[in-house]
Amino acid sequence: MNQWQGVLERFARLMGLDRGRRRAGYALAAVALFWVVGLLGGLQVLHGAASPLTTLVLLYVMLALVVLSFVVTAAAVMELWRQSARRRRR
Repeated sequence: MNQWQGVLERFARLMGLDRGRRRAGYALAAVALFWVVGLLGGLQVLHGAASPLTTLVLLYVMLALVVLSFVVTAAAVMELWRQSARRRRR
């Protein structure tokens, strides 16, 4: 578990989420917007694909975006939790 926390902390620092609660909140809002757009019709992009190769490439791009959204969410939530724990200790 500590290994994953270290990876997520480095990712949060890399994205600048460790600079304040606002940035982590913005990251969570962006991920939520990504999922809402995806649920409301973002998958219609696949219907207009001309060839099977185009469809495959679009599926791989969507898979990468989904994985990235999970990582960003985990890093932002962990950063918000860490900041709230730090504030409680003071």
